[in-house]
Amino acid sequence: MFNKVLESRAQNLRYLTTSMPKPWFIFKPVHESHVQASIICSKKLGVHLCVRSGGHDYEGLSYVSRLDSPFVLIDLSKLRQINVDIEDNTAWVQSGATIGELYYR
Repeated sequence: MFNKVLESRAQNLRYLTTSMPKPWFIFKPVHESHVQASIICSKKLGVHLCVRSGGHDYEGLSYVSRLDSPFVLIDLSKLRQINVDIEDNTAWVQSGATIGELYYR
């Protein structure tokens, strides 16, 4: 299951090789407060944090680390709400939304 989640939004497959450091675990928050809590927790534990959002990271920096230290991956794919207000001509998009979801909305 871990590898499936790690590879689910990988745009650059060369970073999925066995030689690249992988996260200790992947955290998939379902509310903004979960993101805040994970940042506070990782800071207290001294664990590096990588963030993966809507899948537009073609460099692969969000699912691997060049650091030798352990890291945790926050996968924001569950935070994908899109609110469009035609009258105000505004849109609010959570960072887990994909560009296709945004175009469709």
